[in-house]
Amino acid sequence: MIPAADVDVDAAFPAGLTMGLPDEEDVDEEGYGFFRDVWTIGKVDHDEAIRMIEEEKYLVNLVDQASRNPAEYEAIAQAVEAGELESLPAGYAAQHPNSELVKAVDRDPEDGSPLDALELGVAGLSYALASVGCFTAASCRSHYSDHSWSDRPVIFFAAERSTVEWLTPLVRQSGCGYADGSERAPRLLIVEAPSITNFMDLAGRVIQQAEQHDPVKPSADV
Repeated sequence: MIPAADVDVDAAFPAGLTMGLPDEEDVDEEGYGFFRDVWTIGKVDHDEAIRMIEEEKYLVNLVDQASRNPAEYEAIAQAVEAGELESLPAGYAAQHPNSELVKAVDRDPEDGSPLDALELGVAGLSYALASVGCFTAASCRSHYSDHSWSDRPVIFFAAERSTVEWLTPLVRQSGCGYADGSERAPRLLIVEAPSITNFMDLAGRVIQQAEQHDPVKPSADV
């Protein structure tokens, strides 16, 4: 089961917020916005975003099928993200040694993280946003823990106003919303949702819409 937060989100276009990409000198190896343990994804092409979305869907489906409550979901998701069998619920690996989930967790460390060290449910959308010219600064899928820094899935990002206008109908259709992230750094917006299922829906919509009209490229009638 995939948890969902009991929160309201606002999909209205954030007209009053300052938008635009951060200046290059304001972005360093630690990223942008005074977050900890973050990094800059950089440029992502369309095919890379599709691959990330597909891998994420596969892994989230495994976690969803194996978990019966939020606590189990959190444990199994962490196991997948970190590649640590010991993070699975007690006895799970022994009871299901040949399952796809156990194989996904017990991967070769040299293969690295399946989601480029991003969390389940935010990886696909982060890559989708990057592929259409957004700058993603930080993300959190929200954790079943008192130490989660967000009570809902969030991605902090910056983008040109035209890109945000392009995104807004897709944000609304997927059940996501916007919030002001400028307390962290100038020009940062937040895309947020009750559940990562909304984020995964939005990621697919972004990619599909980009195939018809990529906001990074001028439209044919300009």
